[in-house]
Amino acid sequence: MNRHDLEHVHPPFPDLGEAVTLFLETPAKEGLLVYEKDGELHEKPLVPWERGLKAEVFLHTSPFRYAFRLPEGYWGSHGLEKTLPRYDRFFHLLAGPNPPAWALGAVFYQIFPDRFRQGRPELAPKEGAWLYGGKPIRRKAWHEPPGEDGAREFYGGDLWGVLEALPYLKDLGVEALYLTPIFQSPSSHRYDTEDYLRVDPHLGGEEALRALYQALEAQGMKLILDGVFNHVGATHPWFQRALKDPEAPERGMFTFRPDGSYASFWGVKHMPKLDYASPLTQERFVHGPKAPIRHWMRLAHGWRLDVAHSIGEGGTNRKNARWLRALARAAKEEREDALVLGELSYDTTPTLRAHTLDGAMHYAGFAHPVMAWLSGRDVHGRAVALEAKEVWQTLLDHYQALPLQVRHAMYTFVSSHDIPRALWRLKEDVERFKLAYTLLFAFPGSPAIYYGDEVGLSQPNPYTLWKGDPYCRAPFPWDEGRWNREVLSFLKRLVALKKRHPALRRGGLLPLKAPPGVLAFRRRYGDQEVWAYFAPEGARLRLPRGVNLLRETEVEGEVEASHLLFQPLE
Repeated sequence: MNRHDLEHVHPPFPDLGEAVTLFLETPAKEGLLVYEKDGELHEKPLVPWERGLKAEVFLHTSPFRYAFRLPEGYWGSHGLEKTLPRYDRFFHLLAGPNPPAWALGAVFYQIFPDRFRQGRPELAPKEGAWLYGGKPIRRKAWHEPPGEDGAREFYGGDLWGVLEALPYLKDLGVEALYLTPIFQSPSSHRYDTEDYLRVDPHLGGEEALRALYQALEAQGMKLILDGVFNHVGATHPWFQRALKDPEAPERGMFTFRPDGSYASFWGVKHMPKLDYASPLTQERFVHGPKAPIRHWMRLAHGWRLDVAHSIGEGGTNRKNARWLRALARAAKEEREDALVLGELSYDTTPTLRAHTLDGAMHYAGFAHPVMAWLSGRDVHGRAVALEAKEVWQTLLDHYQALPLQVRHAMYTFVSSHDIPRALWRLKEDVERFKLAYTLLFAFPGSPAIYYGDEVGLSQPNPYTLWKGDPYCRAPFPWDEGRWNREVLSFLKRLVALKKRHPALRRGGLLPLKAPPGVLAFRRRYGDQEVWAYFAPEGARLRLPRGVNLLRETEVEGEVEASHLLFQPLE
């Protein structure tokens, strides 16, 4: 069988103009490297190596697109094709800057700061302290479930609380924290920023952020902040000046229409959209020394860019790739090993192939198909009927389409602050929930645990009211008597396996034969393999001698399982 993945690229993260050797594991004895250069297709003979064929080439552009011409046809990103594949089915290799090595397969933990842990109660907003959307904000007790008021509800979690929880997170095995927005804002979600250079005082201010960052550094852990650079809050002074004075310099930072209306995020008026055609927007968000993406790299290791697919010019996403690339480069100019991910809610391929970001939230290529398959409903609650083979085809197609260097830096998840929690979607079925998380940790990419999932946190709304936000943002239950310890122990085991096995950390994704109704694949890195099987209704599998990694027991022959990670010994 032919194989070509990131482990077959040396060096794996080359710079522009650098020589790179491309290896193909293949039984073929001869072939050609076919690559696109200046609009023409060039060919270079492949030479033997111990497992197949190889060629050395200079990376003249990024992305560098290539395929292998073998006697039986062309081997590209999507496998063997008898005729020349489309360019989008060539392999795509990126020149630097690339994702930092620390991010590949790293275990993330997402925190919604107001709902995670309260370190200093005196920092919490007081009941009715200000108006939001014309109504007083609410101060809620930690044990109260979230309600429809959502953004007006404050529980009082802060960054000091996150700092206090580091021993817990370290014990879980977490390697990187992703915090939803922490900058000054009138809402509890803080996606309507009021001041990008001020950590919200109710979260502990810059003092708390610095203490958290230093503690993470000491533990060898990373911190990713949420960059809301598509829009600002309507209370931001820049927008207020633009709104009140048509002659204000800030007017050009936004897109005003002749009738006085303005472009905003999803038509939500308290989130006016930034216009990156404006030199002032470019200076304040990309190029200037006080641009937040630069300024905060002294106290963070990277960014998750909110609604990255929408950032652009003229109230649209025009020149989106250009500005994502500029934002990512700005962060990396301040910190070479910075990680910049994007919220790309749909097809990530065109954006990531344009050499923009280090990776993206894996909605279309993982979270949505997996959870639709396991729950029987899509993310909007509509009934769907997916077969295991259909899910596998979707997962594999998205994986193959990604540039080789970002495949293992994709932020991969089953729950988040924007979609319903996995346990709730699965009607509190703990076994199916464990299957979902096993699939998450078995799949290529950086697996992310949404705070509370690991102890069985669900949602208070009935299943008939299909909603994530605000119900998926309940406070973390620090009363250990409310924890599902079986789930916690299970997730700790998954985290340990991800960190211990190179095949799960950086291995390629390969098909695996399995009975009907079973989603199965292999992860392979060098000579090590891990086989993964997933059958919501259970399945009988016939296995060679090997180890059930979830139970750490040797098995052979017939095995019944709904989810299994298996390491063959022969």
